[in-house]
Amino acid sequence: MSAPFSEAQGRLFGQMDAKAREVIERRFGVRLDSAQSSEKHQTAWDIYQNATVKIIKAISGGSRIDDPAGYAATIARNSCRDYWRVHNPGWADLKGRLSRFFKKQPGWAMWQIDEQLGWICGPAAWKEYIMAQGSRVSELLEKPRRIGAGSLPKLEMVDQLDASAWDRLLHGFFEYLKGPIRLDELVSIAGVLFGVKGSREMAFPEGEDGRIWDPPAAEPRPDVRLAIREQLVKLWNELKTMPKRWVLPFLLNPPVMKGSQGKRPRAESSEDGPDRGEVAVFVANGIATVAQIEAIIGFTDEHYAVLWRILALESIPDPRLRFPVIWNLLPLDDSLIAQVMGLESAQKVINLRMVAKNHLAKALTGKKDLQKGEIR
Repeated sequence: MSAPFSEAQGRLFGQMDAKAREVIERRFGVRLDSAQSSEKHQTAWDIYQNATVKIIKAISGGSRIDDPAGYAATIARNSCRDYWRVHNPGWADLKGRLSRFFKKQPGWAMWQIDEQLGWICGPAAWKEYIMAQGSRVSELLEKPRRIGAGSLPKLEMVDQLDASAWDRLLHGFFEYLKGPIRLDELVSIAGVLFGVKGSREMAFPEGEDGRIWDPPAAEPRPDVRLAIREQLVKLWNELKTMPKRWVLPFLLNPPVMKGSQGKRPRAESSEDGPDRGEVAVFVANGIATVAQIEAIIGFTDEHYAVLWRILALESIPDPRLRFPVIWNLLPLDDSLIAQVMGLESAQKVINLRMVAKNHLAKALTGKKDLQKGEIR
C-alpha cells in the first residue's frame, strides 16, 4: 500500500464491510471467520466477497454515501438476492407474473419514488400513500392467510390464477397492509402463500438490517476513491506473495456470484463484453495490466496444452496471443481449473479458493495471521 488510510477513510470502509458481513452472516446463520467448510459457509463467503467488491466499486466511483451502514446493508441484501434468484427460479417467475399484472391492469400500478430504489406497487390510486408499516409486511410474510378468506384463491397454484383471482388476492393483501410496498416484498408474501421455494429468504423486512434503500449521490469523492484504490493495491501486492496453488483458483474463477457447482450464469449477450469475474477490477483501476495478471498466473506450455484440448481450441503459436484468448474466456469453470492444476476434483479448487479468500480478507483488514500451509 503506497500510503496508509486516514482514520476517516479506514472507518468508512471498515464500517461498510462490517455491516455487509453482519447482514450476510445473519441471513445464512454462519460466522464467516469460523473454520467451517460447509456449502452454506462457502456460499456466504462468495456472497460476502461479491458484496465487498461492490462496496469498493461504489466508493471508488465517487458517490457520496451519507449512511455507510445503510448503503452496505443494501449491497449485502442485493448480493444475497442475486444468489437466491439463481437458485430459486420459481420466485423470479412469480415476480414476472405480478409485474405483468400490474402493467396490464388499470386499477393497479408500479412506480418509483425518490426515497427508494426499486419498484413500489399497490392500487393505482395509492401512489401518494405512505408506505405500509414494516410490521404489517412482516406479519403477512409470516402468515399470508391473515387476509380475508374471500380473497384467497381456491387453488393455490400460481399458474391456475386468472386476472380476477389475482385481483381478489391483491385486494386482500393491500387491505391488510394499508399502504404500498416494494414489489419484491409482495412477491415474497405471495410466494409464501403458494409455497414457492426461497420466498422467505428473498424478503428483507424493513428495520431488520437498517434502512431498506440508500440511493447514493452523484458527487465525486476523490479522497475516498484514492483510499479504495490503495486498498486494491494492497490486495494485488498480497496476491503476488501467495502460493500459486491459491492464486490460480482465485484469479481464474474469482469469488463473485455463481450458479450451481461452481459455474457462473452467463447472459447470452451483453453490451458490457465478456464476464471476467472481478479480476478486471485491477485493470479498471490501473493497479495491474493484463500482462501482469498473466505473469502472476504463470501458465506454462503444459497448462496451455490442457486448455486448448479441453476448450477445443486450436493452439496459438504466438506466445503473446495465448493469454488474451484465455482472458476473454474468464472466469473458467472449477472443473477445468482442476484439470489445469492437476487436481482430482473441482472441490479441491473450491477449497483452495476459500483458503485464498480467508487469507486476503485478513490481509485487507490488517489481521493476517494464517499459516502458509496448503490444502491438498
